[in-house]
Amino acid sequence: MYNDLQKRYLKEIKTNQEQREAIKNLTSKIHELELNLQEQRQRVERLECKKVSWKTSGASGKRNRTPEEVASHRDLSKKNDESCCCKYLELLLKEIKKLKKENVKLSAERRALKNELAGLDKDFFEEIEDLKRAVQESVKLNYQYEKCLKQISIMYGLPFMAHL
Repeated sequence: MYNDLQKRYLKEIKTNQEQREAIKNLTSKIHELELNLQEQRQRVERLECKKVSWKTSGASGKRNRTPEEVASHRDLSKKNDESCCCKYLELLLKEIKKLKKENVKLSAERRALKNELAGLDKDFFEEIEDLKRAVQESVKLNYQYEKCLKQISIMYGLPFMAHL
């Protein structure tokens, strides 16, 4: 019983370590994805600024546009660019949300396992040792009872196996 308990304890420790590692990996992955998302947003902003400046400077050679025309043209091109970028950003956000949910789930499971392991302190193992000694003593006592029972069976001429 003690060996089984110790195996279970070691298994729980191993599981706990694996989950800690998974949480650590997921946290770093979330961080990387958030940084990537931030970089992509900055890139989109820079591209939009370059696109606006390029279109306004390139178009000025042909004719002067009014600020309203530039703004409307910018809005149309912005919508097209945003649709591609938004799809990519949405995918990144979905992935981040999924990883955060998994992180929360693993954190909760880790806390539950940690709480369960908290009950396995030094006193617990001492109690297991005491129980182990008590079982060994009861096995010895049972052996002595069986020996006495055999002697009594022989004395009275009864078959010993009939009583078992």
